[in-house]
Amino acid sequence: MDLQKMQYFKDVFELNSFTKAADKNFVYQSAVTQQIAALEKELGVQLFIREHGGIKNTLEGEIFYEECIKILSEYAVLRNKLKDIYEGERKRELTIGFSGVMEEKFLACIAGYSSKEPDILLNFVEGSYSVLCNKLLNQEIDVIFGTACELENIPGIEWKILFTEKQMVFLSKEHPLAKKEQLTLKDLESETLIVPTIDMVPSCHKKGMQLRKKSKYKMDIRFANSFEAVKMQVRNNKGITFTAESFEEYNHQCFKKSSISDIHFICTLGVAYLKNNQNALVYNFLKYVSLSKQ
Repeated sequence: MDLQKMQYFKDVFELNSFTKAADKNFVYQSAVTQQIAALEKELGVQLFIREHGGIKNTLEGEIFYEECIKILSEYAVLRNKLKDIYEGERKRELTIGFSGVMEEKFLACIAGYSSKEPDILLNFVEGSYSVLCNKLLNQEIDVIFGTACELENIPGIEWKILFTEKQMVFLSKEHPLAKKEQLTLKDLESETLIVPTIDMVPSCHKKGMQLRKKSKYKMDIRFANSFEAVKMQVRNNKGITFTAESFEEYNHQCFKKSSISDIHFICTLGVAYLKNNQNALVYNFLKYVSLSKQ
């Protein structure tokens, strides 16, 4: 059974005429008659009673008409949905959200995708994770690159892990601890830990609180409302912070990254996206970044 036969049947039923149904579909009457006959043979029932001067609906025909309406209506909805997705893809535009420093591996993914799909316009939006999350839910942006945080627990949002990295202590090269290749929690006992506010990067805030909890020395914690503010305070020896090992933004001659030897500190990096995003490019992009991490 195909949709064209069902459409012919619907028109014959509603117009009560093979001729009028044929005119509506710009075909010969014989074509409609043949299609209805084939449909009746396929179903094993008679849909119309042919009489001299007209036709009558059978009970089977009336039942089939009701189901026919549902199927054709669902098909129309599906067709429009696919059309919307196609139109979204035709726009060839993808908006990526990020908070503060974008990790080097993310940048490599984006550069590779841009090289592979040069006709796709990439837009970037910076903001706190709370702001980016709202934009994602409102479909103002398509994906968010970042570290694992509360985003993966929000209904309607999917979280895909891309990389895991060692978390490093980030401090000024003028800091006395910069002379050591590895640090311990005891080394940090008198330090001030500077972390972003919870609405900016929830995972960093969480990691800071975890580190403080693991240290029996109870490091002092100071909050900053931007990554630049964190860097400025660290640069001026007002405290230390932590970062993923490969964050290129923090590879500057004024700073040093050191590991902590007595705890296992991991940073999880990934991408968040809306489960029912209508932009077909999102899934194309996710497929690429998933393959690129291999």
